[in-house]
Amino acid sequence: MRGAASARAGRVVLACLCVALGVTGAVAVADGAGATASSAPPAVASPSATPTPTWKLKSFRKVGGDRSFKAQLIDELPAPPELLVIGGSRAARFEPSYFTGLTGLQSVNCAVQNCRPEDLYAFASHLYRRAPETRLRCFFAVQATTFRDTQLNAGLLYDDRLARWFPPDLTAAQKTSLGKPRIKEVLGVNRFTARGLLLRNRYDISRARPGYSLDRRLEGYIRSILPAATWHGRTRAPRSRAYFERAVKLFNAHDVVPVVVLMPYHPRALKAFRAVGFQRQVDELLGYFTRARARCDFRVVNLVELRSFRGDPRWFYDGAHVTLENARRIIRRTVQLAPECFR
Repeated sequence: MRGAASARAGRVVLACLCVALGVTGAVAVADGAGATASSAPPAVASPSATPTPTWKLKSFRKVGGDRSFKAQLIDELPAPPELLVIGGSRAARFEPSYFTGLTGLQSVNCAVQNCRPEDLYAFASHLYRRAPETRLRCFFAVQATTFRDTQLNAGLLYDDRLARWFPPDLTAAQKTSLGKPRIKEVLGVNRFTARGLLLRNRYDISRARPGYSLDRRLEGYIRSILPAATWHGRTRAPRSRAYFERAVKLFNAHDVVPVVVLMPYHPRALKAFRAVGFQRQVDELLGYFTRARARCDFRVVNLVELRSFRGDPRWFYDGAHVTLENARRIIRRTVQLAPECFR
């Protein structure tokens, strides 16, 4: 009896010691990594010692907003990505895993609200700084308004990972014109994967409600966008175009030819926009691309019309934002038309 009591006491002491040291016998299994349980698992740190990955957080509020959020996802990847997928909110549904399945390239989605060429340059520079030897390919989703000299986003001004790529006089002037930045909640209803794919936002919530109508969404979208789609003459955008060409030359220096994809519109929206001169905006942008290709090497894939990639008019959230189904068709068509950009 004394021997049994002694053994039990020894086990209690040992258990207490393990707790004090933060040791557990649980086996950690990597998500999707094919890990299997071991009969003698090594000691691992207490869960409280491991920070929650950014994509799993319930809240993300920083001055840099979605730019800081995507930069943080990049910094937490297990290995440098081989393909940068970037653009505005219309590019948010491009699946990194779908790109990987078609091209074999490990990808990251860095789509951010109102993306500009300055964002492309900053993110590409950040990625190359982290992994200078990586051949980082690039899929840049654009629209006619992407190439405009507008106020730089707070993320490009206040997040050191991105702001460092711009001259101090530019960032100082832009901070002054911006004023006190508004801090927004990046997450909340939004959900992302570790590689930046947008899984859910307010569009999905609205779409799931009873009585949802794409026709009504289209009517509202067309009314709100019609002024911006109207032709008002040629657009001067020296800064935007300069940073686009800097970014392309950065890729070219690493033996990479980026692909620029003109994003589609729902046929109803495109018809309404063309009635007020929108096609002239598209033609002006295509003309600039032709001239720029004499200075740097990139490919252009024009998918403005739905038929260009066999898209489906049902697979839109509104006149411009595509669902996962149309996003996959855009990816497939781009890889077919510009395979050299993914080698």
